[in-house]
This record gives sequence, structure tokens and C-alpha cells, in this order.
Amino acid sequence: MKRLAILALAASLTACLSHPPPAPPPYRAVGQSAAWTLIIDDRFLTFIPAPGAQPVLQPAVKPIIGFAGEIYQTPRIGVNVVHAQCKDGRTDRVYPDRVQVDVDGRRYEGCGGL
Repeated sequence: MKRLAILALAASLTACLSHPPPAPPPYRAVGQSAAWTLIIDDRFLTFIPAPGAQPVLQPAVKPIIGFAGEIYQTPRIGVNVVHAQCKDGRTDRVYPDRVQVDVDGRRYEGCGGL
């Protein structure tokens, strides 16, 4: 009887471990002087240049891990995340990262990580 209970417990623990971990929350960044938004999730890099504007959507890529942060490069969007404190000039909110985004040849500066 004890052996059966131990086997049942081991089977239930194995079943718990077989599920994949939940996806990490999307990474978000915002513009400092302009109201742009960047969202990076496990499927897409989405850049919204202004509220109500047409988003630029690119398939997600694995980041290049640098000494100061991460770099994402797609055909239309390049993102450089630097892990250094950043203060959003529009809201005075403090973020953990400085973010530089290049979209179709245009550069955007902002903060991210919350």
C-alpha cells in the first residue's frame, strides 16, 4: 500500500514537471519625448510610433546578449537595451533600462523594463 502511494505521488510530481514554464511577460519600452511604444514578447517585436498609428510588427528574434544589455535585430526594427537607470521626461517615472530603437532608418530614444 505504501509503495502504491509513493508511485502515485511520484507520477503526480512528474506530471507537474512536464508542463512548460509560463512565458515571460512582454518587455515594454516607451518614448521619452515622443509617445511611442515598443513591446517585445515571445512572438513579435511591435513598435507603435504614436498613439493610434499603424504598428510595425516583426517576428521575434533571439537577442544578442551584450555586456550592458540586449540587442534585437530584425529587417525593420533594431533595439538596443542598456541596463542603466532611465527617467522618462514625460512622466518622471524611473525605469531600469535605457532603450534605443531604430525603425526604418529613424531613431527613437526611451526607457523600458517595467
